[in-house]
Amino acid sequence: MGRLRCLLAAGFELGKKAKISMMSKELLFAGATVADITPPLEVGLLTSSVNGTYEPFASIRTPLYARVLVVKNSGEMIAVVCLDLLALNDTSVGGWDNFKSEIASAISADRVILTCTHTHNAPESVALSDLYLTDIYKDWLRNVQHKIKGAIDKAISLLKPCRVFIGLDTLAGYSMQRRIPTPGGVIMSDSIQPIAPELLEREPVDRRIHSIRFKDELNNVIATLVHAVCHPVHEMCMPHLSAEFPGELCFALEESEENGIALFLNGAAGDINPPTVSCGPDYAVKHGRAIAKVVENSDSEMIASLPFAFINRARKFSIRPGSNMTNGNDAMARLSAIRLGLVAILFLPGEPFTQIAYEIEQNSPFNQTIIVAYAENNIGYIPTALALQQGGYEVGPGKWSFLEAGAENILIAEALQLLKELYTN
Repeated sequence: MGRLRCLLAAGFELGKKAKISMMSKELLFAGATVADITPPLEVGLLTSSVNGTYEPFASIRTPLYARVLVVKNSGEMIAVVCLDLLALNDTSVGGWDNFKSEIASAISADRVILTCTHTHNAPESVALSDLYLTDIYKDWLRNVQHKIKGAIDKAISLLKPCRVFIGLDTLAGYSMQRRIPTPGGVIMSDSIQPIAPELLEREPVDRRIHSIRFKDELNNVIATLVHAVCHPVHEMCMPHLSAEFPGELCFALEESEENGIALFLNGAAGDINPPTVSCGPDYAVKHGRAIAKVVENSDSEMIASLPFAFINRARKFSIRPGSNMTNGNDAMARLSAIRLGLVAILFLPGEPFTQIAYEIEQNSPFNQTIIVAYAENNIGYIPTALALQQGGYEVGPGKWSFLEAGAENILIAEALQLLKELYTN
């Protein structure tokens, strides 16, 4: 347990008002389930974000799922929904508030947190192409809403009293800082494969693997949340549907009854890739199973899951000229956070760089802050000020990177404000 405690981070505080709900200090309940959201092959694959093109899939390697965890205390509930999708945004779903309202039932829409694994072998679901305008895409999206709502209802029916356990370890060799400076400018690591060993050591890279297990009164695991930081691009541009390494991780954990329903939470991976890109399914399987092995072998300790609280807020950003964005609501950042005692899980939209997550974590008032990206509606890449100066794919401007300069400082301030209110109320 000593290694685990040494790895836990602490920080300090900041302040402003947000929407917060505190639950009374009673027993915590959890329930989890899975729903298949695999689309028809015609709901196709993004082939170029720059050119805005897509093509139909040729086959299904693995299904895509919505994995749902519901947590309840004193009659109030939240749901975390992890989707095997690239991302979703206001344009691609026909209005975020309307989309969310269709999945509400016993849990109101604002208490459902959607997050995507960011697999690149799922549909082009962020309106980088015109796929979102097709009838077959719209029919599939309505089915996704129906499946999410049904899965939330089922998870509610499975609620059991629970205790919460947290584990932390590291995994080397599967993630790297993908932005490589050269005399001609910044390039991405996938353009210089195989990767030289010294490039694997470049920072910043978050190689930690967090796991949170919810166990019932008989010590059976209801659900295992796994947090890791990396782009799922082992199968990128291959014309098959795949949940990629996050799916392989979940499949591996669910082979054992000791892990319950597995949910993957991707982190601030805006500048993080695996060393191998587009090398195929074997690499995705190896990566997912490596994370699963770390989770199963990690030390864990029971945490005080109370007080249990939920908070969210929204902040609209400005859009940079030249990015070809026409819907201002695609720049609406929605942040959410869950408190489990002295542990916070912070959900950020878009693709923040690793350094942004580190700054939030280091200044958080919680003993441990787990930062999840790709949550709620996508707002594109969130690069650092240095990255904006250096250039490269992630800074755009384009539909994949369109926020105003300085957006990272605003996001950090909003996140810290949220965490302070969660901690002090």
